[in-house]
Amino acid sequence: MNKLKGLCRIISHPRELRLALSGLAVRLGGDDAFGGLSDEELGALVAWVERESPSVVVEVGTLFGFTARALAQRTRAHVVAVDNFCWNPFGLTPDQHEAFARRVLADSDVELVRGDAADYLENRIDTPESTLVFLDGDHSYEGVLGELRILKGRGVAVIAGHDFGNPLFGVTRAVREELGEPDEVVGMCWMKRLAGR
Repeated sequence: MNKLKGLCRIISHPRELRLALSGLAVRLGGDDAFGGLSDEELGALVAWVERESPSVVVEVGTLFGFTARALAQRTRAHVVAVDNFCWNPFGLTPDQHEAFARRVLADSDVELVRGDAADYLENRIDTPESTLVFLDGDHSYEGVLGELRILKGRGVAVIAGHDFGNPLFGVTRAVREELGEPDEVVGMCWMKRLAGR
């Protein structure tokens, strides 16, 4: 519980928190330790949301909520962040992890959902034709392939994600096999418009 209290003490100052996390990431071997987006990648994601104009953006794998918060602040879309809180770089329990993410998102319009990504994608997207889904949770080949198949079957308008080109994960293989080459790649962020767009 002391870990959570220490982290939450500075949550009222998101810029300071990001700087602290960035400093820790560098000591741990780079920003990838937190699975976060670079400024360039976040800028591309925001631009895609603005250009494609979805009414809803679903982020799968929100971690601490920084990307979801930025999307809610910088776009007009309703943002839903879905995570099961099974992993974080600080060893927080799932309940502590969720509480921390809720603090990050407390003054935003982000809807935070604790649950299984596949279940959410299959059963809870109300308007798939006007939804952009950003995948950054399960990075295994099988997991990403399963999510992509669900999204194609549901008729989701635009799919994007992170870690394309990262040799540590199965994202690239799954995307290429199920969707072909992405329409755009910036850093490790990728985006694909589905047929009919």
